[in-house]
Amino acid sequence: MLLTIRELTKKIAHYAEYDYCPWANRYVYWLKEPVGWFVVGMLASLLVGAYLSPLGWSVAAGLATVIVLGLVFPWLATRSVRCELKPSQHELRERQETDLNFSVTNYLPIPITGLRLEGYFSEPWNNAEGGLRQSDCTLELIPAISRATYRLPVCPEYRGLYPTRKPRITCSFPFGIWTAQKTVENVSPILVQPLHIPVFAPVEHSGYRWSDHGPGKRPSTHGDFQGVRDFRDGDSLKSIHWAQSARNERLVVCERGGPQQPVIDVNLSTALSGGTPHGARENLAWRVRAAASVCDLLCARHIPFRFWLDAQLVALPQGPEGALRVRNLLATIPLDSANAPVLDNRFGEASVPTIRIHADDERGTPLSEQYIGVEVISPSSGYRRTAFSESADSLRTRGLIDLDRDIALQLNQLLTEADRATFAA
Repeated sequence: MLLTIRELTKKIAHYAEYDYCPWANRYVYWLKEPVGWFVVGMLASLLVGAYLSPLGWSVAAGLATVIVLGLVFPWLATRSVRCELKPSQHELRERQETDLNFSVTNYLPIPITGLRLEGYFSEPWNNAEGGLRQSDCTLELIPAISRATYRLPVCPEYRGLYPTRKPRITCSFPFGIWTAQKTVENVSPILVQPLHIPVFAPVEHSGYRWSDHGPGKRPSTHGDFQGVRDFRDGDSLKSIHWAQSARNERLVVCERGGPQQPVIDVNLSTALSGGTPHGARENLAWRVRAAASVCDLLCARHIPFRFWLDAQLVALPQGPEGALRVRNLLATIPLDSANAPVLDNRFGEASVPTIRIHADDERGTPLSEQYIGVEVISPSSGYRRTAFSESADSLRTRGLIDLDRDIALQLNQLLTEADRATFAA
């Protein structure tokens, strides 16, 4: 089968960026710090001065001066400063702009220039072209015996707890022949939560909707009047029906009932999809974002839910605290997740309404990296013959979300379709 232009472009980019000689990287890195070549040149100049011409001594002295300054000043500059790195916000979303406050205290009586901060987000992000870039910055000038604070704008592309390793302060000024490094010890972490997808699907799950089991109305202290019953310990005195109590010569209370809202399961599979490493990372990232956005939607509609990460049930509190804990949990999932276990009951029967976000089809075959799968299941007590019905015990709506199209629009359409066609009782 002929390859599409998109697939051909990805294959060409993959082979063009492939590291064919990883064993030679250490030698290539040495070439970035040519202090060794200066040492070789100085030794050669000494030999010239000793055996051929006195001019060699002058050249050797000049090279020695360059070597000393190129080694001493970077070492002294990195050891004579105290650095502190703190974010303006300790929690933010993917692709949300913020600032890092980088404070540097210079104890030298001379200004320092050429300091470079490297790796404050040591896990590289992907830019628009798909290539990796390191988030570094260079400080222009630090005044003598002073404390300077710099604002470093950042916009994280992926979730995670940063920094994954401590950043470094480096200096190679003035000649760039050797780079001195020092770890920045005082660093405050920043948690990057998944990107929010605006989901406004009209899913109202009360009464008999989203549920074919249960009475539809649940006894509560408020709601519609359902009848009267005898007083039981723990009943509120406000619920006593005094006229009926006087007529029956015993305490009688009003029974009220509110709409039933079944608990909804949200299942997320972190198993890697097929394709290139970059495509698999993007696919997993969008699955995580979709799961976080669905939990936010359920929380906003005051719908109780449970969250499953692969085959593990995560204990959550009710309300906004539960959605916040889900976002924090999803933020800690590795960008390139290991081969997570696939749910054994992915396409089995569900006992409660379930939303499953996965990366394989109904036969267990991994989907293309361009698509993520969303499956909505509603258990039913009776047989229904609809376009989405597969058995007498459950109704399903399956859909694929194309990552090259409007993801928010597709997710809204899928949940709306499931609410109308599958969850309607």
